[in-house]
Amino acid sequence: MEAASRDRILVMDGAMGTMIPSPQKDSLNRTSPEWIQSIYRQYLLAGADILKTNTFNSNSEPHDFELNVAGARLARAALDEFTAANPPRTRFIAGSMGPGRDGNAPVEAFHEQARGLIEGGVDMLLVETITSIHTAHSALSGIERVFGTIGRELPVMLSITISRDGTLISGESIESFWKAFSNTRIFSVGINCGFGARNVRPFIKTLSEMATTRVSCHPSAGLPDSFGIYDESPEETAGILSAFAREGLVDIVGGCCGTTPAHTRAIAEAVRTIPRATIDHL
Repeated sequence: MEAASRDRILVMDGAMGTMIPSPQKDSLNRTSPEWIQSIYRQYLLAGADILKTNTFNSNSEPHDFELNVAGARLARAALDEFTAANPPRTRFIAGSMGPGRDGNAPVEAFHEQARGLIEGGVDMLLVETITSIHTAHSALSGIERVFGTIGRELPVMLSITISRDGTLISGESIESFWKAFSNTRIFSVGINCGFGARNVRPFIKTLSEMATTRVSCHPSAGLPDSFGIYDESPEETAGILSAFAREGLVDIVGGCCGTTPAHTRAIAEAVRTIPRATIDHL
């Protein structure tokens, strides 16, 4: 795998679901591939280094394997086309793996999802919006089975979602989560979604002070109002995340629910000149 830059923060894209005003989000990988690719391109143009695949919910149904393959291939095609026209910076595809519709997808579901994403050509696997230590264990077990079958490993990112008090949705602490996975081979650990960038600072600081690996943060754009409009502007989100970067708390930043290419563009601009020498390779 080609080495990533060692002198910059990596920028992850924003929300896919926010850009799709349809309940049939992941299935659009097959029914409306041009639409999905156009969203990927918008995030690349905004400055994303890492694209998350449109596969967050694709670990619940028997046909989801094909959706994962399709989502990864669409992202791969969009990224390769964009990078060919905009060298020399290296960019990556992260296979998005959600916790399952009940927050507790079984090992086999994660196994099939990882298998599809890898077949589709992702560079890494991102298990995000993790609600419990059990869910993370299930995801890693499924992923490790795939690695054993294919005879190679990809970088794995783990990202939890937290309640207002900083605990996982299960009630488990950030400290317990890190202790459970501190001896595993993961590329990064982080926090995503939640109640917005403005509410995550003490908790990302806690995680960063414990973690011996890279740290990521891709929060939501605050909370939605009665019209579904999120209350954190691109400038506010970017200002908060760039402060985290300047303090050395994070290596990878981006957005979750409510964030758009405008947020990604603001984040990319805000962290562009902040050095961070902890991204060695993927």
